[in-house]
Amino acid sequence: MSWGLAAAAAALALVVFFLRTPSARALGGLEVARASADLMAREDAAGVEIQGGEAALLDAARGITLRNQGPLVVRREPSGVRLVRGRAEFSVTHRQPGAPPAVVLVSGGAIEVMGTRFTVEEQGRGGTVTLHEGAIAFRRLSGEVVPVGLGQTLAWPLPEPVAPPAEPALREPAPAESGPSQPLVTPSPKVASPRVAATPVRAPSAEDVLRELEVLRGRHEFEQAARYLEDAMRRQPVATRERLSFELGSLLTYQLKDARRACSHWARHEQQFRRGHYAAAVQRARGTLSCEGRDRESTP
Repeated sequence: MSWGLAAAAAALALVVFFLRTPSARALGGLEVARASADLMAREDAAGVEIQGGEAALLDAARGITLRNQGPLVVRREPSGVRLVRGRAEFSVTHRQPGAPPAVVLVSGGAIEVMGTRFTVEEQGRGGTVTLHEGAIAFRRLSGEVVPVGLGQTLAWPLPEPVAPPAEPALREPAPAESGPSQPLVTPSPKVASPRVAATPVRAPSAEDVLRELEVLRGRHEFEQAARYLEDAMRRQPVATRERLSFELGSLLTYQLKDARRACSHWARHEQQFRRGHYAAAVQRARGTLSCEGRDRESTP
């Protein structure tokens, strides 16, 4: 073995030994609360990279614990813990009233947490968060806050809201041109009275639909929420229909737990939105429902 290869092997062995040593309790500013025997991790400019094994990393000051679910890169920053890449389950201690939320940073914005348990998957340019307990909110880079309900999966990047078309300004009728006066006995021609065009009723924007959806979710009116989404999707442009379709599938999967309707909906969703923003989350939902097995059973 050459000297270079020997040095590289020794460096890797030191990393593994470091993590197995009882005194090795920190990585990149995060405490190692638990580590499997086969844990392989390293620190660099990007943060802490877990290459193999499992670990529970703790940001004690913020009350954030994360457990990796496969390889990942995570970094502690002044404003929160950033998941650079990979999948992890987060647990955050309950915050006192008035206390600022804990923050998990991702590519599309920040997840603000007051105490809960949720799973985040970051792919670099997009990702998803699924809420298991408590309540969280997703703050977009633009500052807009999107609440995430229990059992809901939110994916980013979120579609930009579609601006409603500008209403045409109503114009005053032009004054009639002055001309020679007509005799009183001469009947004047009939002139149709000017009509003001009725303002067309616009469909609610996607953001309006999502706000109403959260109200219905908060009341646990899940079946009504599903019917509301089905109706709203038909009146939305293609650019925003994908997001509403994804929300409907999540509702059928996680709140109504209606496997038959959910699998049927996910099949239509994948057919209509091939390579969509939520492809990975859709596959996870289909796996949860065992849709592949149901498809085979329904095939004669």
